[in-house]
Amino acid sequence: MHIKISEKMHHELKNHLHCGDGLEAIAFALCGRHSFQGKEFLLVHKILPISYDRCIREEDRVSWKTIDLEPFLEEAAEKNLGIVKFHSHFVQDSEFSKLDDNSDTSVFDTIYSWINENKPHASVVMYPNGSMKGRIITPNLNFKSVDKITVVGETVKSYSYNSQFQIANSFIRNAQTFGEKTINQLNSMKVGVIGCSGTGSPLIEQLYRLGVGHLVLVDSDHVGVENLNRIISSKKSDATNKRLKVDVIKDHIQSVDIGTRITSYPYLLQESRQVVDDLASCDFVFGCMDSLEGRHYLNLISTNYLIPLTDIGVKLMADGKGGVNSIVGNIHYVYAGSETLLERGVYTSNQLAEESLKRISPEEHENRQVYFNNAVVDSPAVISVNTLCSSLAVNDMLGRIHPYRFQDNNKYSKTVVNLTDWDINSYSVSETKEKMHYQNIGIGNIESNFNLYVTEKNI
Repeated sequence: MHIKISEKMHHELKNHLHCGDGLEAIAFALCGRHSFQGKEFLLVHKILPISYDRCIREEDRVSWKTIDLEPFLEEAAEKNLGIVKFHSHFVQDSEFSKLDDNSDTSVFDTIYSWINENKPHASVVMYPNGSMKGRIITPNLNFKSVDKITVVGETVKSYSYNSQFQIANSFIRNAQTFGEKTINQLNSMKVGVIGCSGTGSPLIEQLYRLGVGHLVLVDSDHVGVENLNRIISSKKSDATNKRLKVDVIKDHIQSVDIGTRITSYPYLLQESRQVVDDLASCDFVFGCMDSLEGRHYLNLISTNYLIPLTDIGVKLMADGKGGVNSIVGNIHYVYAGSETLLERGVYTSNQLAEESLKRISPEEHENRQVYFNNAVVDSPAVISVNTLCSSLAVNDMLGRIHPYRFQDNNKYSKTVVNLTDWDINSYSVSETKEKMHYQNIGIGNIESNFNLYVTEKNI
């Protein structure tokens, strides 16, 4: 099991569980769920701190009344959500105690009686430094260790209890720069890349050579002669044979053979339930596509499933005389609760509606052209510019899991590269003001906010 929580909710929990008085405290979380290929996810959606005056608090135990939990239990039962119990431990890295065993057996017996569902819940202890350790409580009230707990925000912190792997010779130089802990973390990570051409191809090349353990590649297009100037490893024969981009890149990575597992999907993100489910199980996703629809769906997945997202956009404006007026790249880091790509002006609602209609119903789109303007058009694509922006995006991801920059990560939520001015600037962003995104943080597979369409058919 993998438990995920937003940085803001983690901060709220830490303030409640470790208030400085040396007495244990307790809180509960209502969690969205996700399940993929046998792996379970609990995604923190809401926090319920149990008020200090409603508890009996001591240095090594805390007790409370179940009645205070009943509104949460009713909502969990109605929506098939999960429950995580959080309480404080003051000795760093201490194990669950016998008192904890008795408490968890009692409270989760009650929880399972309320929620007529055999999906697991969990119990987590939080230490003074904010780190956590968890265990699954099964329907028969047995205990099993949680594999990983991740805090997702400007910085991505993971607490994993799997054994470390032996660093291969291929990655020793990487370890010298970022340390063995980071290389171990990369090896355990599953990273999704949507769009495998312009910025996607050099980005993928960097990810597997850094030692990312599992890559999920999504692109519905075939290699064309126009792609040969920017897809690493592509050949003229690939264009002649109209090979899928994901197949060309997958074959290339497997031929290098340094351990990265590859899953590939020759589909549009917005048309495949399987793609959405697989991406929802990732630790990090990169958007490397022109599609505004794809960007929109990725932002929804990031919010619903607590997945950090980096969106990369490159625009070269030709002057019509064989030169360029501007070369600009944008790298946006997005996480649940941050400003959305829509709020940041990456696209407008009108542009999104036009692109969606054009895909789903081309005839209707043609009839309604009068209502649309400022359509997105293709711009020139150059490997040197694409590689620069993808490299910045990869190094930003490394900075999220292994903070190495002089300033806090919140200073780098948006990076703008203007090559015509030879200038790089980074900016902070605010919290989202979109009510729908805010309300759906960690909601998981209760996806009230998007549907998938193939042509005219809702799937």
